[in-house]
Parts: sequence; C-alpha cells; structure tokens
Amino acid sequence: MAAATSKKHFFEMKRNARYAWRIVYSVFLFLLAGCGPLAAEPIFIPPAPNASPTSAATTISMWTATPGEESLPTETATNTADQQTPQPELSPTASATAAETCLNDLKFLADLTVPDGSPINPNERIDKQWRVVNSGTCDWDAGYRLKLVGGFAPLGAEIVQALFPARAGAEVTIQIFFTAPPTSGVYRSAWQASDPQGQPFGETIYIEIVVP
Repeated sequence: MAAATSKKHFFEMKRNARYAWRIVYSVFLFLLAGCGPLAAEPIFIPPAPNASPTSAATTISMWTATPGEESLPTETATNTADQQTPQPELSPTASATAAETCLNDLKFLADLTVPDGSPINPNERIDKQWRVVNSGTCDWDAGYRLKLVGGFAPLGAEIVQALFPARAGAEVTIQIFFTAPPTSGVYRSAWQASDPQGQPFGETIYIEIVVP
C-alpha cells in the first residue's frame, strides 16, 4: 500500500510540474511581445557642401504639391521642325502676252435712203439710213454712240444717238429720224461714232437736203 501511495504522489508532482512550465512559458511569451523593437527615428542627412541653394529649393518645390492637386510637369514646346514658316503669297504679275488694245474704226458704205441733195418739203419727216461697216478690231456694244459733230441744226433729232451693236468686221445700218426745217435752204448734218470713253473714231456720215 505504501508503494501505491508513493506512485500516486509521483504522478501528481509530474502533473504540477507541467502546469508550472506552462505558466512560465506563457509569462515569457507575454514579456517577449511587450519588448518589441522601438520605432526608428528619421535620420537627417545634411546636404553636400557644394549643393547650391537653388537646387535644394527646386528639390523641395517638386515634392510640396498643394493637397488635393496633382503636381504635373509643365511641358515646353521646343520642337520647331513641325512649325511651317508662312510663305509669302505670290501676287499675279501682268502677263507679257496680255490682250492688245483693240482699234476702233468705221467706214461709210452707202446712203440707203435720202441721197445727198434730195428735195424735202418744209417740216417733212425724214427717215435717213446709212450702211456702214465696223472696220476696226473692237466690238461695238451698248456703250458706243453716234454724235452730232457739225453742220446745221440736228434737224429735230437728238444730238446723241445709239450706235447699233456690231462685231468687228460686221456691216450694220444706222437709222436717224429728222424733221426738215420750215424755211427754204440747203441743210447738212454730220455725225461721227464715239467709244464708251467718248473718243470719236471713223469716218463721218451726214445727211444733206434741200428745202425749196
């Protein structure tokens, strides 16, 4: 019986020893966790002796962006290869082969009515027609006129008449209506063509009548 008691006592001591070791081990772990490494303090590195204040200021400004804004580098365009220098516009020059100035001319061909020296009663209406040719190189347009240039009174006609349009080389008929004077006599009225600038050209055409 003494042996059994001794054996029981042995197992109880062994179990108590295990509990003691567990307690010691737990305390050791707790102390180990509380004694962790301290936070490292920032190490200040002084600038190099030859560092310029401008470089330091530039370095600081690069990293001190305003909160809420993203600091972006500013690009400066330095490539001018794509920029085309504007070329001066070419002004049209007068061509050496510009059209030559045309020539105005008129030639008388025939009296179609009222030949020269025809007797006409006083105050009689006269339908005078001439056949002429545009003998120049200019075409006659609406700007060409027939004007009174000499002789007696225009015999009741306007002193400026329209000249029929005609191309260069074309024949045309010129017509003017007159009124014979009330008194007897020999009357003559001369007319000449003029260009749009008022310059006269060509042969003179006229009417000559006799009032008995």
